[in-house]
Amino acid sequence: MKKLILAFILFAGAAVSDDISVTSAVDKNVLNSGDRIILQVTVSGNSSPALKVPQMNDFNVYSGGQRTQSSFSFVNGRMSSSTSVIYDYTLNPKGPGKFTIPSFTVESGGKVFKSAPIPVEVVKGAAPPPQVARQDGAAPGTGGNDLFVQVNLDKNRVYVNEPVTMTFGFYNRVSLAGQPQYTPPDTTGFWKEDLPPQINSSRNGYNVVELKTALFPASPGQYTVGTASLVCAVPVRGQGDDFFGGFFGGTRNVRLDSKPVLVTVLPLPEEGKTADFSGTVGKFGISAAVDKRDAKTNDAVTLTVSISGTGNVKSIAEPKLLLSDEFKKYETVSDLNINKGNYEVKGSKVFKTVLVPKKAGRLTIPSVKYTYFDPADKRYRTISSDPIILNVAQGPKEESNYANLTSMPQAEGVKVFDSGIRFIKPAYRYTLGRALLYKSPLYLIITLLPFFAWISVLGSRKLKIRREENAVCFKASRAYSNALKSLKPLGTQAQKFTREEYLGRLEAAYAEYIGNKINRPPAGLSVDEISKLLSGKIKEPGLASSAVGVFEELHFQRYAPSGSENKDLNELLSLIKEQINKLEKAGL
Repeated sequence: MKKLILAFILFAGAAVSDDISVTSAVDKNVLNSGDRIILQVTVSGNSSPALKVPQMNDFNVYSGGQRTQSSFSFVNGRMSSSTSVIYDYTLNPKGPGKFTIPSFTVESGGKVFKSAPIPVEVVKGAAPPPQVARQDGAAPGTGGNDLFVQVNLDKNRVYVNEPVTMTFGFYNRVSLAGQPQYTPPDTTGFWKEDLPPQINSSRNGYNVVELKTALFPASPGQYTVGTASLVCAVPVRGQGDDFFGGFFGGTRNVRLDSKPVLVTVLPLPEEGKTADFSGTVGKFGISAAVDKRDAKTNDAVTLTVSISGTGNVKSIAEPKLLLSDEFKKYETVSDLNINKGNYEVKGSKVFKTVLVPKKAGRLTIPSVKYTYFDPADKRYRTISSDPIILNVAQGPKEESNYANLTSMPQAEGVKVFDSGIRFIKPAYRYTLGRALLYKSPLYLIITLLPFFAWISVLGSRKLKIRREENAVCFKASRAYSNALKSLKPLGTQAQKFTREEYLGRLEAAYAEYIGNKINRPPAGLSVDEISKLLSGKIKEPGLASSAVGVFEELHFQRYAPSGSENKDLNELLSLIKEQINKLEKAGL
């Protein structure tokens, strides 16, 4: 009976949590050769699991970035939220025919959610200009003046996190026997964002195909954008003296390599750097607004702060709200919008926070300030929004819900109306086999099922409310176990990962542990911020600096130029586990 009740409780909890959907849509299902398809995939639900992109061998696929849209409601003092992540892709068909865009999938709670496949038809049209397919592998060969490639950067001397536009160009003035095979250059030390679509043009008698990529250097130093390779199948005319030998022949593969390009990355200057600087570089503006200016006490007001501009939008950290004790603040939800028009990365990051005024009167939400580094002027700039005035009227107090309850009637005892009770008809005894029905275990299980179902729903709701009301403490308490869980596959299944993937997972697990402990998003953490916050929380001398040293070592191993000293991965894993245990024992 206990197993049956437990299974029912688990089923009830799972039914509440599975609220995820995956949808995909295209701008057109029928197109001409040389045209392109805009594909949009949306993942909606209470959580944001990672999207698994299927193989699409019939298309050249270019990522257009992603956007996040969040919504939340505040009912009876309780906040609930939902999130939608929108992924944009540009698809260039490789040829005419009928194709199918496969299903996109996400996994959550042990279940797989899929989008519906989309049929696409490509009809023959004008011959498209040469296409560049992003595939691995290349065969040796030589090129001439009729075919060549080159990689150019719009600037070779930049600051940390300043955008650099890399352009790969393929120049040809001969016919090709097939699709070229493109191998992108090594960009170790940079964050990378594709800038679709490709550019097709004609220059000086050449057909030119260009691919642009935005690079963001992660740390100061000398870096090299490596060699990009392209393999082309070029027709070869026959070598015989007969008539047909001049017309029929085979093909040969020609490998074209670009030259490496050096980049000097400068550290951000210390002069003018403020304490709240989080590492954002570019050109940005800020605005703030509320959903209503007239409210009542204990009423919810949504504050929306938007930081928008040009640069690495993903690195924008949450701005600090300097609120007085007149407000109660709930956890902030962020939306990310990226636009890659005109071949530059720009967009906005929107932060939504629920505020509850606790007193009546004319209350002020102070201006929100944010500091970024402007590489054009080589100086730090602090932007600020306008302060917001709220007119707050006195609302009902929380105790008023219980103030006007009618008095309960008093018990008057038991009154006996008649002691001469007579049975009108004989009593029937309902049985299950030989035992009475109400004494059987099945009757008890059926009777208790609604009670346990109600307990299960009530418990899950209370747990969700506790997490929302004290999200910071909850994340901090789970940081250690989550870190060990993230690091476990790296020890037992290390052979499944490449060195770059292994180091990326190590850094993500360590950054998430530190971020959850100090209440900072892992993506916006800087070494200076980690050092300052850890020094204030840890009393043990030298432990904060060693924690920062591990972070810097991971960063170096991941983004160091080729040829640098590579530490053993198992040694790095042991070092991180040891550092996390020390921080946990020190009371972080």
